Amino acid sequence: MHVSKFCLKNILLQEAPVSHLSGSFANGRISQTYLFSGLKSTGRFRTALSFASLLQCQSPVRDLAENLPDACGVCDSCRRIEAGSHPDVRHITPDGYEIRIDQVRAMQETAVLKPTMGNWQIFIIDPADRLNTFSANSLLKILEEAPSYVVFILIAGGTSAVLPTILSRSEIVRFQVPSHESARQQLVKSYSLTPQQASRIYSWSEGRFGSAVSLAAEDFQLKHEPAGISESHADFLNELEGFSLDLQSRFDEAGGLDEALRMVADLENGMFVPLQVARKEFCRSLVMSAGLPASFPLMFSQMFLDRLDQAKKQIRRTFDGLMTDARSAYSPAMIKEIDAQINSALSAWVLGQVGELFSGLFNWYSDALRWAGSEDETLLLNLDRKDDIITLAEVDSIDLLRQRIGMLEESIYLINRYVQPSLVIENVLTQIGGPEA
Repeated sequence: MHVSKFCLKNILLQEAPVSHLSGSFANGRISQTYLFSGLKSTGRFRTALSFASLLQCQSPVRDLAENLPDACGVCDSCRRIEAGSHPDVRHITPDGYEIRIDQVRAMQETAVLKPTMGNWQIFIIDPADRLNTFSANSLLKILEEAPSYVVFILIAGGTSAVLPTILSRSEIVRFQVPSHESARQQLVKSYSLTPQQASRIYSWSEGRFGSAVSLAAEDFQLKHEPAGISESHADFLNELEGFSLDLQSRFDEAGGLDEALRMVADLENGMFVPLQVARKEFCRSLVMSAGLPASFPLMFSQMFLDRLDQAKKQIRRTFDGLMTDARSAYSPAMIKEIDAQINSALSAWVLGQVGELFSGLFNWYSDALRWAGSEDETLLLNLDRKDDIITLAEVDSIDLLRQRIGMLEESIYLINRYVQPSLVIENVLTQIGGPEA
């Protein structure tokens, strides 16, 4: 018998949110509005669907270990939620780049209707960060007027992303990033991996447990170990081009403008495993390099940004064709707004790729600093490269490691403030050097 994966017992390394939600159900204290607050890859959406399954379940069960209620996973309601076809559970996502006011108004019309199958009308708004000013104010009105059988679950990166008036009406459920060691142990337990396999997969994920779970499920294997900076940087740029071609292919196959807009809004959440792995190996080569050729920072910056710009232009051309076909269906003002959203999303994706490179470097130097201060391997993200971390910590002083970490934090800040990416990349690479691999 098939059992739905959306049960609270299947939420990994988020004991506090699971216990809180299950306990609220057991005590009959269900809030009208929840805010699931936490970083990406911490299981917020999966938990939202699992909680919805419990609320709508026709035969809730008790967890034998914790004696807390959970969805049965086998009733018609649980199966429908897993299939995305439950009539009383709705997932509200951006229409294009934002959640628009017409989406919130449609939600308002549905909220006044009594549930057709379950006990509740449940709306999962993901991400709530994408509510614009108009839709957020419209949502506030719904929260004030919604019937008692309506439950809203807002998913956001933090409380600051939500209007204070909405925040004041929400029960906040916080999702924490698990420790590196607990994440690796869970991968070993859940996917029958060796500790060495779990360490490598977790390292590739850059410490994002949800991404590590996806990598474990894919069973990705590294084809070869790049030999030094020359090979690793070529591999990285090649995989970036492969990622760009993959994106272009998917956008070319979009069924229309609306589907393409949803895809561009979700660009930042996409995962291309070969690129992640190649980026990780390139970052290792950079921090372990005895020194870089004087021309390398400028050369790499140009090649890296050229690859990203080519991908951006290819996707943009696809949109231009779709918008030509759709002009008769949209007003000139709407076409202008859609055009601005596309440009904003594509620019954010380019900057996100630069930020991912800086974050990878940041994690290496942070590991070296942790080792220098504690020699505790459980604190390391890149445990699979422990010998490299030890070497880096021995060669670079604590003051130098802190300086480089601060430099990378400042660089990530500058990228997010739209400072010229080429200048920031060149500065980072110019300052990087270390022990020879």
